Amino acid sequence: MPVIKLKTTVLMYPPSEKNRNKIILRYNSELIEFEDSVGDITCLFELLKSGHEYADIQQIFLSSFPHSPFSEYMETVDTLGLIEQTDVDSQVLSVYEKSRWSRNLEFFNTMLPCGGNKFDVQRQIMESRVCLLGCGGLGSHILFELAALGVENITITDFDIIELSNMNRQILYKNSDIGKAKVMAAKERISEFNPAMRITAKSLRISSVQDIRNIITEHDLVICVADKPRDKMVTWLNEACCEQRIPFINGGLDQRRALFYSVIPGITGCVECWHSSVPEGSVQKQIINTDLATEKDYSVPAPAMSALVSVAAGVMISEAIKILTGLQPPALSNKSKCFLFDDLTITEAESWSLNPECHCCSETVKDI
Repeated sequence: MPVIKLKTTVLMYPPSEKNRNKIILRYNSELIEFEDSVGDITCLFELLKSGHEYADIQQIFLSSFPHSPFSEYMETVDTLGLIEQTDVDSQVLSVYEKSRWSRNLEFFNTMLPCGGNKFDVQRQIMESRVCLLGCGGLGSHILFELAALGVENITITDFDIIELSNMNRQILYKNSDIGKAKVMAAKERISEFNPAMRITAKSLRISSVQDIRNIITEHDLVICVADKPRDKMVTWLNEACCEQRIPFINGGLDQRRALFYSVIPGITGCVECWHSSVPEGSVQKQIINTDLATEKDYSVPAPAMSALVSVAAGVMISEAIKILTGLQPPALSNKSKCFLFDDLTITEAESWSLNPECHCCSETVKDI
């Protein structure tokens, strides 16, 4: 029989004169209060703190409080995510891996129901295959975050070399790297951070949808922060990922804004679904049409600051966790969100839905 225990991340406040008929817990930065006029709730949580088999908890509890609704109480604490099984299989990780990723494990456990296996979640992340397009400002932050998350199979691409002006935001590089290819310096630095990682570095300029097709094949997720060619890149990315049914996350900076969205081919709307949903005559439609018609590519160095880059990378990696593990539904699908430096808010910039007539992703929907 499984051993049931209160999660270690649940804080149980000691009783006080003011709250002597209440049990107060803190979990996920929220306070949870239980009325406890007869002491049965206190008894239950003391048993859960110690950890016992379910049948033993039930027997001990009902021997003291035979008229209390034990099953209802247990259902409530399970629904609130307060309990876990302590005897889940942990052998999917080595002793070293359990120690290295221990904080990840407890984070994942806050989202798992009783019986969920945090060790399996970490193993799933470690075995995921992620393709990162771009190793500049956002890309260097994202690559570091993927390594810190435990992803061990990564393909990185970039055509650029390291310059002095990169040093204000591209965290993987140092002055002695100036003149080196970004992907090679990034691979070297990240391999030092996590030697278990298998990094395929491709120093190339993406110039067609076929280039992206070749790069992303057999990956579980694509994260794109490449910005050249500016508008063709997104079109190529969308087409290639929809063809191969690979989820992708796209993001970038626009002066004092950071923008990001995700696409799950066959499940959510794609970029073409988005563009086709923008009303004719709107400012956004005019911008899209003008950019596509003129093929304008911006060569003037864009303003960028590490703090803004860090926020964007954190949001995009959070979405990657959701997509790779299924712990929570994606939060950036069918919408574009924006972080604004001016007031430090994240808001929904645009929204769309899957278009069953979309020329790019409709066949993907039919294949599901």
